Amino acid sequence: MTIAKKIILVLDTETCDLSGSVYDVGYTIATKSGAILTQKNWLVEEIFTDAKKMMGAFYAKKLFTHYAPMLQRGEIALTPWAEIAENIRLDVANFGVNVLAAYNLGFDRRVMAGTNKLLGNGPIFSAPVDMLDIWQFACETKLSQARYKEIALDLGWLSAAGNIKTGAEYAYRFCSGDFGFIEDHTALSDAIIETQILAACYACKKSVPYGIINAQPWRIVNAKN
Repeated sequence: MTIAKKIILVLDTETCDLSGSVYDVGYTIATKSGAILTQKNWLVEEIFTDAKKMMGAFYAKKLFTHYAPMLQRGEIALTPWAEIAENIRLDVANFGVNVLAAYNLGFDRRVMAGTNKLLGNGPIFSAPVDMLDIWQFACETKLSQARYKEIALDLGWLSAAGNIKTGAEYAYRFCSGDFGFIEDHTALSDAIIETQILAACYACKKSVPYGIINAQPWRIVNAKN
């Protein structure tokens, strides 16, 4: 029996709120080893040009520090949602994507669906694909290692509640060895580091938690245990 090669779309979004209003969509399409086959990034025209929505965004200051220079350099473009959705569909089909992954996939799926409903487009991910939450995968592999806990405690990677942090920024620090890394919080930049985290998780040769979404207990690592 031939086992299908995993071709993974690693998605990241930036939003104005927690339910939808995606203004920045970025993704890579990559192999399990982290080889990137293509990468795409757009600003959602209908949302990004809505000043009221954008001023309420958590990372609103990035309009001036990040997105204005990116637009000026031609690294990203304002694009209608319908065109973005169609490009995603084409990439999924052309590259044979069979895994959809994100760091906290439940969030990205929800806000993409909310934005799609708001802007009146058809299904984006209609083909059957495996769902993979990179956060879950990282907590079951790299971040459950004793060495991660040792480094996190030594460097103070702790939440206010005293739990060891397991977000993408900290997972990437551990996987890359760059302990001073600061996450950019723009979609494509984050998707690229999440692709590298994912490759490190696959390299652990452990069971892959396909289909396990929002399993919060795995994400809480108590510093006292």
